[in-house]
Amino acid sequence: MKRKEVVLFMTVGTGTNLNSSEESSKTLARKLYYTIEKIRPIHVVFFASDKSKETIGYIEELFTMDNDEFIAGEDYQIVEISAIDDLNTCFEAYESKIWEFDYIDDENDYKIIMDYTSGTKTMSAAMASCGMFYSKDLISVGGDRSTGEVSRGTEIINYQNIYKIYDKFVLMRTRYNFNANRFMACIDMLNYIVDLNIHKESLLHLCKAYYAWDNMDFEEAYDNLRKVDANHIELSDIKNDIKFNLKALGNIMNSRSVNLKNCYILASLINNSIRRSEEFKYDDAIARLYRSFELIAQIELTKYNIKSSDIDVSILKQNNVSDEFILELEKTREDGKIRIGLEKDFLLLNELGNDLGKYFIENKSKIKDLTKKRNYSILAHGLDSLTKKDFDEFLKIVLNLSYSLDKDMKKFLNQTRFAKFDLKLKFNKNS
Repeated sequence: MKRKEVVLFMTVGTGTNLNSSEESSKTLARKLYYTIEKIRPIHVVFFASDKSKETIGYIEELFTMDNDEFIAGEDYQIVEISAIDDLNTCFEAYESKIWEFDYIDDENDYKIIMDYTSGTKTMSAAMASCGMFYSKDLISVGGDRSTGEVSRGTEIINYQNIYKIYDKFVLMRTRYNFNANRFMACIDMLNYIVDLNIHKESLLHLCKAYYAWDNMDFEEAYDNLRKVDANHIELSDIKNDIKFNLKALGNIMNSRSVNLKNCYILASLINNSIRRSEEFKYDDAIARLYRSFELIAQIELTKYNIKSSDIDVSILKQNNVSDEFILELEKTREDGKIRIGLEKDFLLLNELGNDLGKYFIENKSKIKDLTKKRNYSILAHGLDSLTKKDFDEFLKIVLNLSYSLDKDMKKFLNQTRFAKFDLKLKFNKNS
């Protein structure tokens, strides 16, 4: 047999029924011989039932008649499938050979072609599925079927272009990855879509927007989300979520109210921590909660025109902060500035008679325990790993404070919660 660097996978039918005639087997052999001669593979793998093995003997005879040879073990091999009507059995038989030639054999670079023309319906369906799953070339033999079967001499090899199926598969995986916050993976997959009927640009902008937002890059997120056309069928199930998210980002970017802008940023940060916890990244999640905790105090202090990064003592005096507290702050002055951290922020709020400061004092022991755990975290100053219980306790504190910070905080949290696709793929009903 003449060869090219290609491996040809083929199914071999069992005949029309248990009483298949010799002529039926010879007819099938001629079809398979035609395909082999056209493809010129280096090796053929036949998947056959025990009853269909004799067909391969007729193929050998056809090679001999053409002054060629077809040698078992060298030119071809037979993989016997006993359960020819079991989809999983057939699929796994094909899959094992793909692994053998693609992954186990490191010395050769094979191209694999899979012919699903013959065999039981189950064998053919499994071959087509396996070929699609592993991105292999799929072929079938067509021709004049006026007599019911493809007439001899009219055979044509049809290479099946299944890009639409691949694109649908990519779209499905994109939705799963998007819901899991793996936005860069989504972007990588979407770039492979070739079907012009899929609104790839909007999907790419969508994923870029949420990737940026997840990294707290609000400007980039807003710029991309504005370019998303949520009216496309692929986005129909998250259309309202996109609308709310766009409003939130719009307030962060354009609101004239500093407090409103800061509250939306805080809500984004809290939701960011919740997403990390859903991924079981509790150290990361608590690190973000810690920043949220600190930000709550900083936002509240801005209502007094106080910046924790540069304390103006005159403002403290105007608000009747005790001399003892001011003296303690003065001891920390460096480079002409007084800078305070999370605990001092809340203690200052307490000095100002603020409810958030009072909450901190009332829960100081519990809060100190939680912040101590955070400080010993691998992502802070220690080597400890935090738990879901640690996160849940810290989140409860942060949410209580945030609700006290602004009466609309639940709305802010809802509007900054990332959109999630309905994984039932309802959009397929209209595509």
